[in-house]
Amino acid sequence: MNRNKTILVALLVIAITSLAAAIPADELRASQHRNTTHISPAASIHTTTAAGLPDRLSPGFTFSKNFYDVYGLPNLTASIVGDEKFDRGDEVTLTIDLINRGVVLGFESDRMPDDDEEIDLARMELGYELQQVNAIGITAMLVAPEESPIEVKSGPQQAGSIKGDRGARKTVRFNIEIDENAPAGTYPLILATSCIYQKNAQVSGNVSESRADVNLWYDALNQTQVLHITVEKLADFEIVNVSSNLRAGEDDRVLSITYRNTGEETATEAVARISVTDPFSSTDDQAYLGTLAPGESVTGIFVLDTDSDAAIKPYGIDTEIRFKDSTDESKVSESMTADVMIAPPIPASEKVKPYILPGVLLILLVLIAIGVRYYLRNVAGNRNAQRTDEPDD
Repeated sequence: MNRNKTILVALLVIAITSLAAAIPADELRASQHRNTTHISPAASIHTTTAAGLPDRLSPGFTFSKNFYDVYGLPNLTASIVGDEKFDRGDEVTLTIDLINRGVVLGFESDRMPDDDEEIDLARMELGYELQQVNAIGITAMLVAPEESPIEVKSGPQQAGSIKGDRGARKTVRFNIEIDENAPAGTYPLILATSCIYQKNAQVSGNVSESRADVNLWYDALNQTQVLHITVEKLADFEIVNVSSNLRAGEDDRVLSITYRNTGEETATEAVARISVTDPFSSTDDQAYLGTLAPGESVTGIFVLDTDSDAAIKPYGIDTEIRFKDSTDESKVSESMTADVMIAPPIPASEKVKPYILPGVLLILLVLIAIGVRYYLRNVAGNRNAQRTDEPDD
């Protein structure tokens, strides 16, 4: 239903554009012999008389004098030039070839010429009738179905005229944008084309005297066809957790970032990198992540220094991942942001506090050691000396 609605909207826009387009003069020139040409675009307006015939044909158009009816229409076929595979987030220009594969399928005689003059007129008419497969004043419009992750940025494009029978071609270009979150897969794009073509021709007059009237009847032709582009499978990443103990004025603080592969393809040889600016600096701004299968998470560890005058507020640190895809081609992920918070600097009293008790204990141990040494040298030593000096009985 959505696709049909999209096609109808496209055809409506093209029809309005086509009515404003001028018919190329070289396609409508009657002859090289000062013939008078009447153009009848009435059929494209779809107004009919009671007899079911267009009511705005040129006054000289007389069906009873028509010699031939030719069967065949323009047939515009489209194909995308170049690569049809893209990555999510790409903004590209699609080049589309339009080829007119219309051919004359046959013709039948409405009536036989009565004399040599009418034979010449019939021959001239047939020459015009064979131009029925030429597509004139082509307008092309590319649209994406509703809810598609593809957005067509360009409006209707004019392709001029393309002759039939020889497979002549013209190109049109459309800018498209693929959503950054587009799932991998194949997506349709609807190309609607509109043109006019010469539906019938009728000649009268005297060819031998270079006095002939040529009357042309044009009709509109609308076509739609579906083209496809592919959004390739690709590893993609998001940050699922950030932890840090960053503090103003402190060096060698750890920042941990956990990444998850949210894409459809395994990433190998993945290396995460952070980009730091003031008030941060780092000599360890890369972390090897290894292989990440779809849905798998891994944590990268980074070491940062923080300026002592850093403002106490949240900061964003940009990070990206370089990896290899399934074709062993190097890729770089979209940039991500890790949100971190800097804690205030530790006051000097707080820095000293953890060392007070160990310091006191150390001093006590030193005093005890000194006391023990003093006791051993002086008190205990004197007692031993006194015992040695006592006379034997």
